[in-house]
Amino acid sequence: MATSEGSSRRISRRGFIGVLSGAAAALGLGGVSEACGGPIGRGTSEGPDGRTRFITPNEDFYLVAVDPDFRPSVTRATVDSDWSLELAGLDGATRRLSYGQLTGGPTTEFLYTFECIGNDIGGDLIGNARWRGVPLRDVLAPVLPDRRSGYTVMFRALDGFYSSVSIERCLDPDSFLAFEMNGEPLPAGHGFPARVILPDLYGMKQPRWLDRIELVESPEATGYWDERGWASEVPVKTTSRLDEPPRGALVRGEPYRLTGIGFAGARGIERVEVSLDGGRSWADCELIEGGAPGVWALWAYDWRAPRGGSRTLVCRATDGEGRTQTAEMQGSYPDGASGYDRERVEVMTEEA
Repeated sequence: MATSEGSSRRISRRGFIGVLSGAAAALGLGGVSEACGGPIGRGTSEGPDGRTRFITPNEDFYLVAVDPDFRPSVTRATVDSDWSLELAGLDGATRRLSYGQLTGGPTTEFLYTFECIGNDIGGDLIGNARWRGVPLRDVLAPVLPDRRSGYTVMFRALDGFYSSVSIERCLDPDSFLAFEMNGEPLPAGHGFPARVILPDLYGMKQPRWLDRIELVESPEATGYWDERGWASEVPVKTTSRLDEPPRGALVRGEPYRLTGIGFAGARGIERVEVSLDGGRSWADCELIEGGAPGVWALWAYDWRAPRGGSRTLVCRATDGEGRTQTAEMQGSYPDGASGYDRERVEVMTEEA
């Protein structure tokens, strides 16, 4: 399976299992792991202190796959002799691109945030990394016809996974074939030798472990998950998340820094707000890193709770086009979750 989805070490904290169970029932599948594409229990985008790191380390980056145990037989030592990427045009003519050809020319380094379409509001199926690759339109150039519309591009992977998107998306300057992640060749679980990165899509449309790319004479995109009821080329929804405050760390009158993320795909993040009273009033947060198109933003808000007791914290993000995320709660199936992340905290009157 080649989907760029994932599972989380702390996935149950916001009820993600319940959401996926509903999706499994809707799809008539046997369980959560089938609906999501893998077992729950891998990956987190937060550091040891509970706060999100801007760059998610490779070993912590979330993982989901139809077969979560799949790893390619090709290795760094054998990739030059055992792997090449097949390119097929509309006329059926094919070409092959070796690993050396893919990595040996001019390359681009860029930031990109992946999010699973199965990610619940406040969930951990999201991560940001620094990638290196080559523009997809350059890779496709040898097999492209003169026309630039009316057909799709199918990506096929070593594990049998497949997914297609429009040719227009593949020709976007922000579409890439990536072969490095955070300064090293793609780890085996994250797509070695090559994976596709496409703007403003959930991970399910961006296969890993690429083996073949073919042009298909059809205007309709499809794929493994599309055929199981999940939405296809839908844009990433604007979302935000509160990092979990440490239990017992909030004391009346003492300073505390609330933190979290905002993400809106290719639209970028313009603003994040936090509510300290369950959504009745809102205050602007500081955007401390990121927020460009395709990259999450880290935000912070310095707070001194004026009184003790139970408080409900809420956050919301506004994208680069000025649209604030919807408060309407929806589970992840079929086109991504929506709603506000909430965190109920207890403010102590004095140090314990």
